[in-house]
Amino acid sequence: MTNKEKLRKRLHGLKQNKKLSKEELETLVNKKLEEKELYQSFNGLTEDEIEQAVETYQKYIAQHSFESLAEKTTLIGMIYKEIIKTRIQKFLYDEYTKKDTEESPEKHAIPLHMTDKLMELDNNILSDKEKLGMLRNKEADSFAATWNELKEKANNYYQEHGGEIYYQCPYCKEFSRQIMQIEGYDITKAAFFKHTTLYNRPLFDLYHNKIITIQQAAKVLNVHPKYITFIYEGLYLKEIKNVTKD
Repeated sequence: MTNKEKLRKRLHGLKQNKKLSKEELETLVNKKLEEKELYQSFNGLTEDEIEQAVETYQKYIAQHSFESLAEKTTLIGMIYKEIIKTRIQKFLYDEYTKKDTEESPEKHAIPLHMTDKLMELDNNILSDKEKLGMLRNKEADSFAATWNELKEKANNYYQEHGGEIYYQCPYCKEFSRQIMQIEGYDITKAAFFKHTTLYNRPLFDLYHNKIITIQQAAKVLNVHPKYITFIYEGLYLKEIKNVTKD
């Protein structure tokens, strides 16, 4: 059983999660895993600094649109630098204000190499913010810019979720599932199923290892076997190939 499966089982067993739908539970599981990875990203900082770093990360994520892994990695690195910058500033303040046993001019001396490091961090942080598009002026914060940002975010979401859509009937209020037609599509389009219920990794592991048949896998997901082949060849095989390379 993978760590994700163990977490899913533990969360499902909690009283407050009993009424969650399969999709809601999966969202909760992914959120918890992301939080755990985020805390691990700030290894080397103190507990208080990690809490501050995570709080800052969540604030930036809420204020801006960061979708790609590269952007989020840059953001984490930038926040790490901000924490170190704060640590150096505190050190310099303590050095400046501490009381020596003897009155002397040296008691207010500030280590030059520390001020150089502080300036270097400032430049690096500014550069990271530029890369991430965080230094917007008032004109860029116009309705048009905000709208384009939302469109980009929606498009990025669709690229990995568009293969399966749930919608509510306006009359009976029941939820139904709509699956993307794959006839005529190249298998590179399989990425549209990456974060849908159709891409069940443990199930595809069983199929890959010939523990179950394609018909059995299709029956579990309630789809035609052609979807199993499409997702298996276009998504699953590519992912396990990348894992093997790493």
